[in-house]
Amino acid sequence: MQIAQKNNQSIIIGCILIILLLFLFPFAAASISSLFSLQKTSAAYLSRFTFWLGLLGIWLYALKVENQKLLIWEEKKYNISFYIISIILIFLTLFIGVISIQVLFKLLGLENRSLLLQKMIQFLKHRYLLLFFTALTAGVVEELVFRGYLQPRLTKIFKNPHIAIFISCSLFALMHYKYGTVINVVGPFFIGLVFAYFYWKYQNIKILIFCHFLWDLLLLIMAVARN
Repeated sequence: MQIAQKNNQSIIIGCILIILLLFLFPFAAASISSLFSLQKTSAAYLSRFTFWLGLLGIWLYALKVENQKLLIWEEKKYNISFYIISIILIFLTLFIGVISIQVLFKLLGLENRSLLLQKMIQFLKHRYLLLFFTALTAGVVEELVFRGYLQPRLTKIFKNPHIAIFISCSLFALMHYKYGTVINVVGPFFIGLVFAYFYWKYQNIKILIFCHFLWDLLLLIMAVARN
């Protein structure tokens, strides 16, 4: 009983550390960039590297403090047709859902254009390696943190997968608050729900990493092409 309680305490501490890392690291990167007068491109790479550093910290915490793997749900393997069908269905679900959210926001007359996001798109134009690295960072780090680390541990604490999914998706959505519009929080929340329920049912993080990376990459490429 004491061992289980101690394990839960370490998991709760880990969850709190994740929240602090994800929300404070971008500010730390900005402060370092300002302190050393880094060029914008170098500063952008630094901000992405901070997320990888955070992921490394979470992995070490799971290994050394929790005494368990980063991914506590055993990764399930499937045949190639399952991977292909899953990717297609996930993309269709995301496309229909995101378009529906955008239409709803327009009907309600809510602002859905983020000035910060527009500036980022302009900055990424002709910086194709940075664009690719941005999408890769989002796909790998965010999935391993929110689905791989947080979701299973929250499920273990609350003993309810739906509560765990809601909390992990809420944190995932709130990480996008910096873009300054409600739709930039609602959209990621919906995307998080799709990914989280898939992970709960099929327990395969590789598909989600690929889908997240490819989704972000395609959106960034299309956004850059329009500007």
